[in-house]
Amino acid sequence: MVVMSVRIRELATCVASCAVLLPAGCRRAPAELTVDPEAGGEPVVDTPAPDCDCEAAQASSRPKPGSSGDAEAPVVLGARFVARDRVQLTFSEGLAPTESVNPRQFRLSMAYSMLDYGSGYATGYYYDLAGSDNYELPFVVTSLEGYEDRPEVLALTLSRPVPVELCADIEDMRADLVDSVDSGGRGQVGLFLHYTTRGSVGIRDLAENPLGDMGGEWALHFGARHKTMYGTEPVMRLDLLVELACPDERMGMSAPPGPG
Repeated sequence: MVVMSVRIRELATCVASCAVLLPAGCRRAPAELTVDPEAGGEPVVDTPAPDCDCEAAQASSRPKPGSSGDAEAPVVLGARFVARDRVQLTFSEGLAPTESVNPRQFRLSMAYSMLDYGSGYATGYYYDLAGSDNYELPFVVTSLEGYEDRPEVLALTLSRPVPVELCADIEDMRADLVDSVDSGGRGQVGLFLHYTTRGSVGIRDLAENPLGDMGGEWALHFGARHKTMYGTEPVMRLDLLVELACPDERMGMSAPPGPG
């Protein structure tokens, strides 16, 4: 009876923690016959507790991406330059065709954010990759390309290659930020991806769930060459954007044909 009461308590504990998930994915190991001396040596069924892997059960209970019950929006898992004028995005799931999406709903920025801990004062700005010179044409995304064999991948083609000098400037600014951090501040600088839901049907997954805004104001007003903000933290949320590493200066100027 002691053996059985312990088993009952174990079962009750697991059922309480995984009651909802058990039908979806908690597994029971095969029952085994054991001999219980307190039961007179008679064989008893030793029914083990369910293997309640709650995380796996939750995953198995979610609707399949793209199915009619899928309500989760796609998110960008990664972004990288595959050429100096081409950015490749990897999403959490496959996307619907993008022929009706306005490419300019995407935009890149060179962004800088700095917080002075002593004063609590923060500053930040976005710059077009071409800088603030109005005689220079701004950088824009000119086209989007998906791939039949990898529906979760999308390529953005830029109006021209990212200048090597821009990446050198970013590295110099990062070096300067080290001194600011040592003196009681926090800063960040780099290339960032922005996206606005306004402008067309937008990016959607196979179940029509839309991609959400990422620094949408900068992408929406693509005619602005720079935007500066001052105030208290958080004046800018670069952590909500997707950061890209600068393209290697040895990288080619023309876009490769596929998502590899």
